Amino acid sequence: MFGGLTDSCAQVAAPAMSAIRAYTGALFSDAVEFEDESSGLSSPEKPVKVCTAEYQRVEPWSAGEPLHRTITLSFSLRLGDDAVEATERHFDRALDDTKGSAATGLGDESFVSWGAPDDTALNAFRKSNVFVSAAVFGSNMSDREGISGPRAGRSEVEPGARAIAEALAADLGAVLASN
Repeated sequence: MFGGLTDSCAQVAAPAMSAIRAYTGALFSDAVEFEDESSGLSSPEKPVKVCTAEYQRVEPWSAGEPLHRTITLSFSLRLGDDAVEATERHFDRALDDTKGSAATGLGDESFVSWGAPDDTALNAFRKSNVFVSAAVFGSNMSDREGISGPRAGRSEVEPGARAIAEALAADLGAVLASN
């Protein structure tokens, strides 16, 4: 069981930075930082950390190339006597609220989800008393410079969300303290 959650978005993102760099490709910039969006979400029994980064490119303009990718990393920890059971219930509710399906290979249980019209992908997993998700949204450049282009397709965003979630799952100790 995990007993604590880092307060730093830099630490939250650190285990996944190689996957984020690979996914965002030419959009990646070391100057982009993950912003904390956790204000008001945590309580002593339910620490939460939500961190988002936006990678965007304007030049050179090339139709069909990635224009924008937003990555949101979320950790929700449950503490107390029924922490694992509470996290299992949280996982089940999250799965029920999506257009996703159960998956395997991450944590104790996992699922994948996507948003209509397929421009957002989410990979989520539960490990003991923590629920983790990696969500990716994207759009591409249009045929006309300066005009926002088509949404990135599911085939473009889903592999990034999966790779980022896998990287987070592989190094939970960088973000969470064990009991």
